[in-house]
Amino acid sequence: MSYQDQERREHPRKKITTRLLWHVIAVSLILLLIAVLVSFWQTYPRAKQDVLAKLQADVQQKLAFNQEVLSGIEYQGDVLSEAFLKRYEAYVGKPEFAELFDDWFQETSPGVFRLQDEFFEGTTTANHVFRHLSTFVGPRGEPLDAELKARIVISLLVLSELAPAWQNEVTNTHFSMPENIISLYSPDSPWGSLADKDLVITDFSTVRSTLQQENPQRTPNWTGLYFDISAGFWTITYQQPVDLAGQHLVNSSFDVSLQQMITDFGHVDEAGVENYLLNAKGHLVASSTLANGIDGTRNTLTPENYDDPLFRALAARLLAADAPIEQAVWEDVDEDYLILVHHFETPNWWYFSVYPKALITEQALQIPLLMAVMGCFLVVILLLAVAFFVTRDVSRPLRELANIAALVNQKNYHAIEQESVSKVRSYGEVTQVLNAFRVMARRFVKANEELEQRIDERTLDLREANQKLEQLAHLDGLTALRNRRAFQKDVAQALQDHEGSYFFVMADIDDFKPFNDNYGHEAGDQALIAISRLFELVAASKTYRYGGEELAILIDAPDAKQVEQRLQELLQSIEKLAIEHLYSRRNQPFLTVSFGYTRIRPGESVSALIQRADKLLYQAKQQGGNCVVGDS
Repeated sequence: MSYQDQERREHPRKKITTRLLWHVIAVSLILLLIAVLVSFWQTYPRAKQDVLAKLQADVQQKLAFNQEVLSGIEYQGDVLSEAFLKRYEAYVGKPEFAELFDDWFQETSPGVFRLQDEFFEGTTTANHVFRHLSTFVGPRGEPLDAELKARIVISLLVLSELAPAWQNEVTNTHFSMPENIISLYSPDSPWGSLADKDLVITDFSTVRSTLQQENPQRTPNWTGLYFDISAGFWTITYQQPVDLAGQHLVNSSFDVSLQQMITDFGHVDEAGVENYLLNAKGHLVASSTLANGIDGTRNTLTPENYDDPLFRALAARLLAADAPIEQAVWEDVDEDYLILVHHFETPNWWYFSVYPKALITEQALQIPLLMAVMGCFLVVILLLAVAFFVTRDVSRPLRELANIAALVNQKNYHAIEQESVSKVRSYGEVTQVLNAFRVMARRFVKANEELEQRIDERTLDLREANQKLEQLAHLDGLTALRNRRAFQKDVAQALQDHEGSYFFVMADIDDFKPFNDNYGHEAGDQALIAISRLFELVAASKTYRYGGEELAILIDAPDAKQVEQRLQELLQSIEKLAIEHLYSRRNQPFLTVSFGYTRIRPGESVSALIQRADKLLYQAKQQGGNCVVGDS
C-alpha cells in the first residue's frame, strides 16, 4: 500500500474540502430521490395503460393469424373426410382392395400387420406413387375382414393424394380407426413401423375421445398437448370422426408438433413476457415456457401432472369461472404478473399473455430516472470543478512527494528519476524537494548501472570459459575428433531415438603398430590426424576417437546401401593419401583402414551394439583389411 493510500484511509475526514463535497452530495441525492418518487407516482398508471394497449394489439394480431391457420386445418379435415367417404362408397365392395392389402402388408407378429418399408422410402404400385407412408394394424378382438382391409387401403390412397400438399402446414396427416389401426403420412419417421406391437391406440385419450361411446355428438375435437411415444415428440391433434350409416369408419386427423405450437403461439416479442394456451378442460396446449426436453412419460400436460405454478393457477381460475370468459385482465392471480385473457373461438381455447409487473415499473421509471441522471450529471460537474482545483494545487503535489518518499524507502531509484516535475503544478519548496530527490536518484542509478556493467562483463567471460572447457571435455587432444565421453553420450541418445535411422561403424587402421615401431610415433600421430580429417567429411555423421588407432562413426542414413556407399568413398579417399607403410603384413605398401558397420536397434545396450560392430570389424580384418563389412 502506498503512503498516500494509507494516509487517506487513516484520516478520511480531516480535509475540509472532502467534508464539504460529502455534504453537497448528500443534499443533492435527497432532492433527487424526492423528485424521482413524485414523478414515478404520476407516470405509473400511464405506463400500465400503454402496456395493456400494446399487449391487446399484439395478441389480437397473433390470434387472428392463428385462428386462420387452425380454421384451415379444420377445413383440411373436411376435405380429407369427404375424399375418404367418396372412395369408400365407390370401392369398398371390390375384392381387389383385399388383395392389395395382402400384397402391401406383412405380419410382423401374431395379429399385428405393418405396411412394407418401401411405402415410406418411395414406391409406385397400383398406378399410385407412395412415399412417407406407414400403417400400424395392432391387436384386435376380431380378425381382419375384406371391408376392414379395403378401408385401410383406401386410407393409404387418400393420404398419398392429399397429404403431401399439407406437409408444411402440419406435422403429420393420418387416419385412425376404432379397430386399433392408424395409417399415417409423415416425412420425418415411419410411425407405423416404430409403434410397439402391443400398442392399443384407443387406450389413450386422443383416439378414445372419437369413439361413439365417448363422443356421441360426433363432433371434431382438438386435443391438449400430449407425448407421442412412438414418434418421440410432444404434439396436439385435430380429429374429425367419419361415420357412415351408424358405423364409425375412420378419424381424419392432423398432428401439430410442440415446436410448431411454440413457434405460432409461444413466441414472445419481449424478454420476460410469457404465453400460455389452454383448452376448455384446462389442459396445456402450448407455452413459451416449454422446452423440447420435457419429460415424455406423461400422456398429456394437465394441472395434475405438470409442475408449473402459474399454469396451475391459470387453469384453476379458468375452470372456476361461472360464465365463459371472452376477454379479461387479471391482476390477482399472481402478485408479480399482469395477465391478459383472450378467448380463441376455434377451437375453443384461451390464450394468456403473462406480463411481469416489474416491466411496467421499468417503463414508469424511465422519466424519473432520466431526471435523476440529469440532476446527478449537473451535481457531478460542479463537484468535479471544485475537486479539480483542490487536487491540482494542493493534493497532487503532496501525493507526489509521498510517492517519491515511498520509492526512496523501496530503493526504486529508476522510478524516482523518471518522475517528472512538470506533470504536477508545484511551487517553492515543493519544487526544490522534488528536484533534490531526482538528483539523488540519478546518482544512485548511475552507480548501479556501472556495477551491473562490470557484472555482465565478468559473467560473459565466465560463460565463454565454460563453453571452451565443455568443448575440451568432449574432444580428443590429438585428432580434434569427439572423444570417448562424447561417444557414450551420443550413442545413448541414438539408442533411445525410435523414429531415426542410425548406423554404428567401428574402424581400425590396419597394421598400425608396425607403422609406429618403424616410422616413429610422430609419424604415427601425423598419419592418424590425416585419416581423421577424412572421417569428418563423411555425410550426416559424427566421428569419435574410440581408442588408439580405433575410430567410431555414427551415421544418419535411411538404409545400409547408403552407409556402404559412404564408407567405400572414405576408403578410396584414404588410399589416395598413399601414406607409405612398407612394413605392413598385407599386400598394400601404404596405410589402409578396415570397417565394420551395423544398424542401431533402439532399446539395445551400448555394449551389445559395440560387440556386434566389433565382430564385423574382425571379419573385415580376416578378409585382408582395407574393406567394409556390415549388416542391415
